[in-house]
Amino acid sequence: MSERAGETAVLRALRAAATAVAEAGRGARGLGTAERRALLAEVDRTATVLATVRAELLLAERDAGTWQGRGDRSFAAWRGRTSRAGARAGAAEERRADTLAAIPGLREAAVAGRASLAHVDAVARVVATGSEAVRTALTSPPVQAELTDLAERLDAGQFATAVARIAARTDAAALERDHQAQRSARYLHVVDAADGTRVSGRLDRMAGHRLRLALEALTPRPAADDDRTAEQRRADALTAMADTILSLPDTVPGAAQTPHVSFLMTAEAWAGLRAARRAAADRAEAGRPVQDDLAGTLAAAGPVEPVTLEDGTPVPASEVTRALCDCELTRIVLDAADEPLNLGRTVRRYTGAQRRAVLARDGGCFWEGCGMPPRWLEVHHLDWWERDGGETSVADGVGACSYHHHEVHRRDLLVRRVPLDPSEKGAGARRVRYVVTTRDGRVVSGVGELARAG
Repeated sequence: MSERAGETAVLRALRAAATAVAEAGRGARGLGTAERRALLAEVDRTATVLATVRAELLLAERDAGTWQGRGDRSFAAWRGRTSRAGARAGAAEERRADTLAAIPGLREAAVAGRASLAHVDAVARVVATGSEAVRTALTSPPVQAELTDLAERLDAGQFATAVARIAARTDAAALERDHQAQRSARYLHVVDAADGTRVSGRLDRMAGHRLRLALEALTPRPAADDDRTAEQRRADALTAMADTILSLPDTVPGAAQTPHVSFLMTAEAWAGLRAARRAAADRAEAGRPVQDDLAGTLAAAGPVEPVTLEDGTPVPASEVTRALCDCELTRIVLDAADEPLNLGRTVRRYTGAQRRAVLARDGGCFWEGCGMPPRWLEVHHLDWWERDGGETSVADGVGACSYHHHEVHRRDLLVRRVPLDPSEKGAGARRVRYVVTTRDGRVVSGVGELARAG
C-alpha cells in the first residue's frame, strides 16, 4: 500500500493493522482451536476499543461544528450520511458516544474488555429516555461501579434488565408515569374484511406480559408433525382463549379471570411502598399539599426498591397495588443467605409454589450464558430423583431450560450451587450461580464461579 500524502503515523499503523487482521481472518479455517478463539476474543476487544475511539472523535467533530453547512438537519444526520449507515445508525452512534463520555467508568470497562458494546448501548437507551434523576444517578461513582460489576457478570440482555431496575429504583415515579402513558395509548382494532378478520393493537408492557404468558400457556412445544408457523400457533392460541371464555357457564359481559403472574417483592420493596403511602397520608392529615397520583407520591418519597417479574424486570407500583387488591399470594420465605426455604413436599413433581420459589432464586437457566427466560424453564433435581434419591424440595431444585436439562441427563452431569458473594449482589436477577461438571470433575459450565468458590 502506497503512503498517502499528509497521512499520520497513527493512520498508517491503523491501516496496516487492519490489513494484517483481514489476512488472518481469511485463513481462519486453518487455525487451531486455541489460536482461533484467542484471535476472536482479541478482535472483539479491539472492536470495542475502536468504538470508544470513534465515540471520542465523533464528539470532537460535533463540538467543533465543522460538520455544519452541508444541509444536514442534525449531527446524527451528518454522521449517517458520511458513514453511509443512515440517520438511525448515526443517532445510535451519537447516543453511545454521549453515554461513554458521561460514564467514564463504563468506558474504562469497555476498553479493558469487561463490558461489550451491547452493554454500553443498554445504558445509552436508559440515559436517552430516562429522567434527569436517573441520568444523574447513572453518572455517580457508586452506580458506575455497580454498572461495571454487572456488565462483567451478566450478558447484555440480563444487564439491560438490571439497568432498568436501577432506573426504577432511582425514580419510581418516572416508571409509573411511563406506564400510565403506555396505558393511555392502548388500543385494539378488530376489523372484519372479505379475506378474514384483522387484529391490530397496542398494549402497555404489563398487559402485554400477561397476554404473552396466556398465549404461551396455549402454545406448547409443537409435535414433530406440527408444521404451523409460530405466528399461526399464536393465532390459534388467541382463538382458543376466546373459545374457553365463551364456553364458561358463568361468562357474562364484563366477567374477568385473574391472570397468573408472579411478582417478586422483597421486604425492602414492601416497606418502601408502605412508607410512601403512609407519608402521603401523614401529609394529608397535617393539611400539607398531597400529590394526586401514585407517581407524585413516589416522587415525594424518594428511591423505592422496585417489585419485579421473575426475570428482574421492574413492575410499576400501580400494577403491584392492583394485583394486591385481587390476587392469590404465595409467600416465599428466604433465609439469611437469600435461599428460599423448603416447602416440604415429598412428591416427585414440583408444585406451582415450589417452581415459583426455585425461579425466584435462580432467575434463569443454571447453564452459564443461557438466556432462556424463567417462564420457559423446567425444574431439575440436583440430586436426581431416581438415581440419587433426591427429594422434591426447593433446595434440591434448579431452573433449567429444556435443552440443558436434557444435556444434564444425557451426559450424566453434576450440578452444584455456588452462592454469590455479598459484594456481587446488586441489581441482577440471580441470587446464586451453578457449576456443572462431569463425573470425573471436568468443568463444562461455570468456570468463573468455580474459581471464586476455590
